[in-house]
Amino acid sequence: MVITLLIEITWVGRGGQGAVTASRLFASAVYRENYWAQSIVFFGAERRGAPVYAYNRLSDKVIKFHHFVNSPDIAIFFDLELLKITKVLQNLKDGGSILLNYSGSLSSIKNIIPKKVKKIGIVDATGIAVELELTIAGLHVINTAMLGALSRILNLPSIDAIQYVIKNNWPGKIGEKNAIAATKAYNNIEITEL
Repeated sequence: MVITLLIEITWVGRGGQGAVTASRLFASAVYRENYWAQSIVFFGAERRGAPVYAYNRLSDKVIKFHHFVNSPDIAIFFDLELLKITKVLQNLKDGGSILLNYSGSLSSIKNIIPKKVKKIGIVDATGIAVELELTIAGLHVINTAMLGALSRILNLPSIDAIQYVIKNNWPGKIGEKNAIAATKAYNNIEITEL
């Protein structure tokens, strides 16, 4: 029997935080490590700060379908409020994982996490963005920190692949700062099995 790896991811951010870019960079990093990957984005004429969705699939085989992810294995939330106001958490697969940009503790939000969640990663991506001055038009851009945290929670792709695609996307100082953000999140994520 052949077992095929297929992981589906939903990114939930706000316009201007970089969820769409993170999805694309993630697909590039996964592809660098010889997996198949898709990045699917969904946004319209939203203003900065409005919810934005992006999706990824990764597999060790060719992915023969291309549509939005309805029931993700992992859901990534760029802020706590998005976890509460979207239906993504309700649609998470049983035994799924959550990655959350949050500066508080798990105990302070445990009452809003459904029982079907088996793993949660919490990282203060906003704090990392503030520290590294990763801000555009007054909004903290946390996408590269969230990429680093995702690399750690999934153990795929490697942080080296994440750093490569970031530096390749933004050569020079801005790429270096974003690669540092990814590494800081990778090293500082708190992962809890529930």
